[in-house]
Amino acid sequence: MKKITLFFVTVIMSATLASAQTTAPQTAESLLKKLEKSDKDIENPKKNVKYITWLKRADLFLDMVQFNTKALWQGMPQSGAINSAEVMLGKPKEITSLENKEDWVYERVTLKFVDKKLDSWDETKPLIADGLDKANEAYLKAWELDEKGKLKSNKIFSQNISVVRTMFASRGVEYYGEAQETENPDTYRKAVLQLEKALKLDEFPKLEADTVFNRGLVVYYSAYIAQSGKHYDIAEKYYKLCLEKEYEGDKAYIGLASLYNLLEQPEKELEILQEGFQKYPDSNEILVYFINYYLSKGMSEKALVKLEKGIKENPNNPTYYHAMGTLYDTMMQDTTDKYNDEQKEEYLDLAIDSYNKAVELKADYFDALYNIAAIYYNKGASTFNKAINIPQNQQKKYDAEMAKVMDYYKQALPYFEKAHEIQLRDRNTLLSLSTIYLKLQMYDKQKEMKEMIDNLPEE
Repeated sequence: MKKITLFFVTVIMSATLASAQTTAPQTAESLLKKLEKSDKDIENPKKNVKYITWLKRADLFLDMVQFNTKALWQGMPQSGAINSAEVMLGKPKEITSLENKEDWVYERVTLKFVDKKLDSWDETKPLIADGLDKANEAYLKAWELDEKGKLKSNKIFSQNISVVRTMFASRGVEYYGEAQETENPDTYRKAVLQLEKALKLDEFPKLEADTVFNRGLVVYYSAYIAQSGKHYDIAEKYYKLCLEKEYEGDKAYIGLASLYNLLEQPEKELEILQEGFQKYPDSNEILVYFINYYLSKGMSEKALVKLEKGIKENPNNPTYYHAMGTLYDTMMQDTTDKYNDEQKEEYLDLAIDSYNKAVELKADYFDALYNIAAIYYNKGASTFNKAINIPQNQQKKYDAEMAKVMDYYKQALPYFEKAHEIQLRDRNTLLSLSTIYLKLQMYDKQKEMKEMIDNLPEE
């Protein structure tokens, strides 16, 4: 099994993958013998029209798919416990070691341990090729032939359907991880196909305890992955389904707008943004996208009009003031000749005022606090770059500029510190604080920040 890396997998598979319901311990030989009998039943015209024939065949395929791996789970200990790999599978044929990693090689599967716990596994010799698809096809056929609807209340059927569904979702995640590495459009499409099969099975009757699968999230990522692989028609279909079913809130509107941006369809992009903004007026993400849309079209004035209207209608909404600050901030940093230096200084003050208003309304508004701090910090950095280029015979001018640098850092400091209180482990905040404490010769504080940065997990 390839290690699952996609960030939404914890939601799709937040519970341990269940195993198919079986009646007795099985061997590879017994399962292959059952398959021979099942093949004969399918060739029998009297048996192949009965739902029970296909149900048994589907359960058999699922048993075969899981034969090599059903006892495995991430975090499984190597040995020393009743559910350890050594107890469940016996001793491996071969062990290869490298530092804290070990590969245990069995006849049909290789287990990959990190620090003596199972991290992932590769099924090197499946008992059956395409077994998961065959199980799925057989379950669908059984459902089709079940004229009396007996399967609707069959608990084992429902559980096994959920197992197949989860395995398709897992396979979709794995294909997506592979697609990210290879940038192969066909692999992105394979990922979506697996998620589509999972969505189809999610329409079947469920057990009361079957609450793990997040249908809305899977639909959204079907669109997202299709877009990543440049399968734009498929992406549009699933984004629109999200909007229709109200899956994933404002993210679906932003996703569809970004798709239309890629397709260079600005009218549709704007239409979706307007729909999303109307439905989610408090969405900072849609608002920021709106601002960037207008700025990319050279229409900052339209963005200002929209924000001013929003603030007038919602004067106590901090999101609007933060967005206004973002707009002025962006205009201040414009690298074209659209705004002169005097205008940019004005926009700097307006950005700070807007961010401060957002903080007044929401004291723990991390983004607004961080952005104020960043404005002062960046002013300090740019002033420092000017100061170091002053000729040595102009010491007074140099000292005056360096005093401004220190003043900017001092102004940034309380905002960074407040932001740090809200998000203690934000890397960028810690790095900025470390630099400022060093510049202001607050060495104890700088040491404290450095220790926190060193203890952060690797990104």
